[in-house]
This record gives sequence, structure tokens and C-alpha cells, in this order.
Amino acid sequence: MDGSYHATRKKLFPIPYLNGAISYFGLAVFSRPNRPNLYISDWLKDFIRNNAHCNELMSFSTSLRDELSNLVPDSILGKVPSGFHICGYDSNGNPDFWYFSNIGEMREFRYSDLRTTYDVPSSHFLGRDAIREGWNGSDKASVSNHARVYRNGDIRAHVIAWEALDGIFAKLDQFPDFKKPTTLQQYGEYVKFKFEIIAYFYKKWANVQIIARPIDVCVLTNDGYRCQ
Repeated sequence: MDGSYHATRKKLFPIPYLNGAISYFGLAVFSRPNRPNLYISDWLKDFIRNNAHCNELMSFSTSLRDELSNLVPDSILGKVPSGFHICGYDSNGNPDFWYFSNIGEMREFRYSDLRTTYDVPSSHFLGRDAIREGWNGSDKASVSNHARVYRNGDIRAHVIAWEALDGIFAKLDQFPDFKKPTTLQQYGEYVKFKFEIIAYFYKKWANVQIIARPIDVCVLTNDGYRCQ
């Protein structure tokens, strides 16, 4: 609530009926007159369960934003960054990624220009980045073959440490007795491994351990999901 460490809580949750998942960053706990220490992690579980009628990421994201706007006091949003990433598949089996927050911009790895309201959810993949890669709105073959990474939370770790670990792996992969991940399960294991290393850095050397174990990873496909 005040921008400092409060507790170790779950940050990633599957959305079974959308073959998707949701994560949040920033604001993790706040109080209302009748609900002291209301954790976002606990509230999200109930929200996911109660919104199974949502059949698209857009309707899910919009409902989430509307309920949070009524729940989180403006006085808190104006002081603490708060954001949500929602990913999954649309009715045509296309992957998509939605986002909303109260953050105006980032300066030197710090969220700034905080708003007292959440902005309107928007599609950052199909509605923005896939178009930049050639997406014509219907033909999957129209999109050039690129990987897309979206990050939230402590961007320092997600950029500096994450990319450094990828560099180490790329050098080791030059040798014939090392191999790259080739299946979705193996890629999920590789992502989890990187987070384990990053969490250890925070445990041993950070003044505040804002990234901690256990690490949750969800691997999503258009016909299901696996959390590991």
C-alpha cells in the first residue's frame, strides 16, 4: 500500500475458461473502511471464479477494470503504481495480450505520472504489435515470425538479468553437448529457471526482496494451459 514490501503473495493466476492467465504488479494490498488488508491476490481468485461468463479477453479485462475502479480508492491509486496483464486466446484461436494500469510513463526503470484512475484496457498484441508485424486481421501467415516479450514489475530484473541469462545460454548453445528448449514444456522450464536465478539475486543481495520463490509459470495454448 505504501510502495514497500508487505508479504510474499501469488502474482500469476490461470483463467481456465479463456485458456489464459492474468498477472498484476505494483499495488498488492490496501485497506477500505470495512476491509482491512485486502490483498489483490485473494480478490483476483474470486473475480476469476465469478466471471466465467466472459468469453473474450476484452470483456474480462473491461469487467476487471470496472470492478477495480470501484474497489481501489482514488487516494491510493494516485500514490502507488498498479497494473494488470491479461493474456489468452480469442474465439478464432489467436493469441492476444491485454493491459491496463494507472501509470502514465516510466523514467529510468521507475513508474511515474501516476493517475487516480485506471485507463481503458487495450490489446497490446493483436490490436497493436501484431499489426506492426504485418497482421491483416485474419490470416495468421500475414504476421512475420517474431517473439514478443511483455514485462511488468521490477523492469530492472526483467531486462538486465533476464537478457544476460539469455546471453549465457546462447554462448553455451554453441557447443554440441548443449541443446535449446524445443517443446512448450521445456520452454516453460527454461523461463522458470531464469526466474529462480533472479529470485536468488534478490534474496541474497537486494535491500528488499520484491521477487521471491516459489516461481509460477503458465504455458498457454489455444486448447488448454499447463502451469508448472
